[in-house]
Amino acid sequence: MQKKLRKQIALVIAVLLCIIITATACTPASTDQTPEKTPEPKKTAAPTKEPEPTEEPPTKLTMFFGDAGIAFPSDVDVSDNPFLNIIEEAANVDLEMIQPSYADFQTRFNLLMGSGELPDIVHCWFHADINKYGAEGAFANWEDLLPQSPILSEIYTKDLLDMMRTDDGNVYGLYVQSARSPSGTYARMDLIREVWGDKVPKTPDDWFEVMSLVKEAYPDSVPFSTRGGFMMADMFFKAFGSQVDGNGVKMQVTDDNKYIWAFEYPGTRDAVEYHKKLYESNLLDETFVTNTTTELENRIMEKNMMVWRGDSAAVLNRQQEFAKAGNTTALVGFTNNPIAPGVEPRLAYWSFSPLGWHIVSISEASPNKEAALRVFEAFLDEDITNEISWGREGIEYFVRQDGSRVLDVEINAQTYYRNAYLFMRAYWYADSMDVRMAGVLPRMDGNQASKFSELWQTGIQTVTEENSSIPEVTYASFVPTIADLAPKSAEARAESLNIMYRAIMDEISMEEYDELVSEWLEKYKYITDAYTEELQKVIQERG
Repeated sequence: MQKKLRKQIALVIAVLLCIIITATACTPASTDQTPEKTPEPKKTAAPTKEPEPTEEPPTKLTMFFGDAGIAFPSDVDVSDNPFLNIIEEAANVDLEMIQPSYADFQTRFNLLMGSGELPDIVHCWFHADINKYGAEGAFANWEDLLPQSPILSEIYTKDLLDMMRTDDGNVYGLYVQSARSPSGTYARMDLIREVWGDKVPKTPDDWFEVMSLVKEAYPDSVPFSTRGGFMMADMFFKAFGSQVDGNGVKMQVTDDNKYIWAFEYPGTRDAVEYHKKLYESNLLDETFVTNTTTELENRIMEKNMMVWRGDSAAVLNRQQEFAKAGNTTALVGFTNNPIAPGVEPRLAYWSFSPLGWHIVSISEASPNKEAALRVFEAFLDEDITNEISWGREGIEYFVRQDGSRVLDVEINAQTYYRNAYLFMRAYWYADSMDVRMAGVLPRMDGNQASKFSELWQTGIQTVTEENSSIPEVTYASFVPTIADLAPKSAEARAESLNIMYRAIMDEISMEEYDELVSEWLEKYKYITDAYTEELQKVIQERG
């Protein structure tokens, strides 16, 4: 039936086609010269134009920012310059920077926190203060903030967050990334070679001999000096296994997993006596407690100060300063960290750290927390930080035909302040160190540059081996900060400095030192007891 129907339909279609063809063929061609009027096309509705996405205006944010001693020229607007603008554009924000000088930073921070009127973002390195104010409600908990940023969530794992917690379980200060830059003792290697030949000092006694020989050769020299006590000058405490820094005695963990103050560790007394010996021999600067930055620079540039503690960036910076001053003989390099006989390397060497030292916080009262997160995403972006580190093509650097980059040393120095914006990557990460080296070597005498490069390679290897021999993460890494104890801990450490200074400068005898230490421990031992309890909890949870 269907086939018959299809045949009938086909026949009808064929007839219709014949009629159409015949009619077309019989139509005469028109002789009218007037062109036919073209029929107007049917009007159709104009296609709907998709609305162009409207750009959101930049979010205005305020940020309390520490330059970490990286000087900004007076004619640079800290809230509007070519390098900060890169961050602002990437994060779609307009940052108003509250940027005190390095010397005034702690004071301005204290005033800021006392005012109760916080900016959206705070960047500093005052862990105890941030945790204290955070527990009081000043700062947002990073554990609530990070899920809003897939980028930050990928960088900051749960284990890293666990290393930042206070005893209330929250994280108020997010640590910057670790630069994973080697850190240890570095020295004037030219002076060591001059008085000791090819030998390398490895023990405190070795260092005493070397410094004595330098003092003998250069009677006006000050072989060992510091600014503000033991700040970045604690290598001869660690040499005896004692954990002391510029803020005083630290807490350290015993082999049986207990916290003690460094005063309880026998090596601390040995370290104090060693510094006392240096002081009495005029090898340690008599004004080491009160030195200003200017006075310390005088000891370095004019008085043959010869030993420091720092990271690879500090080594480069010190060598660069000698080169800028026209000193073509000074050679700076890493060397073995001093270690006394019988001291465990884990107590004498620095380890690599999974975290940086600076911290960032977002005000709990800020209405723009999401925008603040974008700011940190930009500060952590590798492409952005490398762009800031190298600077602008055609200005801070030029590209050779082979594709390599060469710095304009003078312009690079003028805009060196841009490195302050690398803080979220702890400033001197591997790629940025290439830029630093490119800026240092051209300033040196050719022979000096060659010798420095050799010292750099061997020194980096030495200190990297030392750093790598110490575990980065231990149970103690996960012990939370006890915010309520932070003020007393700071008080205790400040008092400890005074006791050590007086003993070193012979204002009190070592017997009187022992008595003061005993009284001090009786007063503050409850703090280490509290941390021991927290450590035991961590061991139970993670063991």
